[in-house]
Amino acid sequence: MAILLLTLLLAACGGAAPGSPENETGAGETGHSEYPLVVEDDVGRKVEIGSRPERLGSVAPSVTETIFAVGAGERISGVTTADDYPPEAKEIESIGDYREPNVEKVLALEIDLLFISFDSATAEAAEELERKTKATVVVINPKTVDEAVSSVGLVGRIVGEREKASALEGRLRGDLEEVENAVAGQPRPTVFYEVWDDPLQTVGPGSFIHDAIEQAGGRNIAADTGQAYPSYSEETLLKKDPDYYLISSTTPEEVEKRPAYASLTAVERGQVSVVDPDLVTRPGPRVVEGVRRIAESIHPEAFQKEAA
Repeated sequence: MAILLLTLLLAACGGAAPGSPENETGAGETGHSEYPLVVEDDVGRKVEIGSRPERLGSVAPSVTETIFAVGAGERISGVTTADDYPPEAKEIESIGDYREPNVEKVLALEIDLLFISFDSATAEAAEELERKTKATVVVINPKTVDEAVSSVGLVGRIVGEREKASALEGRLRGDLEEVENAVAGQPRPTVFYEVWDDPLQTVGPGSFIHDAIEQAGGRNIAADTGQAYPSYSEETLLKKDPDYYLISSTTPEEVEKRPAYASLTAVERGQVSVVDPDLVTRPGPRVVEGVRRIAESIHPEAFQKEAA
């Protein structure tokens, strides 16, 4: 009789009796199972995840970082040859590069959920990869800083770490707001970001780095190219004469040695800065740090005030 009364009371309060399916915690910290879970990936596919994935594959260094950041790193079975952060990622078996995962390796490792991320990914390619690998495939390919921060929450939900991911996403948005507040009201200096020097290549609309420059309070001089990674003529560079010159694959000294660059305002004023490419090309949890590094380079006065 006592057990019957307890069951009735729990039912009246909307609770579940101990040991009932509703009380199981299959989704980690959430206190209840979120599976089956249906999400929309970055190529518009509706993807159903039937249960918490236990063997994860990531062919995107940014997603690998995210999985570790939300507390599911121990469930990663395969990564790309480029994965190097956090250091533990270098110890995980390789399943190819980010554009071409090794199907045989994915099958051999019995990966049940595979994240991919590259610009040429299509819904059809993802479906084909699913058929070949027998893994659930999710495309994560953010194009902007905001989308990168949102992807942290999405990846966290998919791997069953919703609360940790939500908390991390909130911190990232708070950090980004701090940067935006620091540069608010400041003049927007012109910026050139060098991807490569020979031939000269930069970033434009549609690239993640272009958006990071804008978020950091700068004006990208290549914004009018209409291309994500355009070639850029030295003549145009000298004509537009950016206030700041950002680099990732060389040094300020090398840039300053180039004969034609001596007249650039950025060179004359010593405003050539190195930005760690991993912070601005990998749209993962460190993305806001990348925005901040750019902002500190092009708005040093704003962050000197902040430090004071």
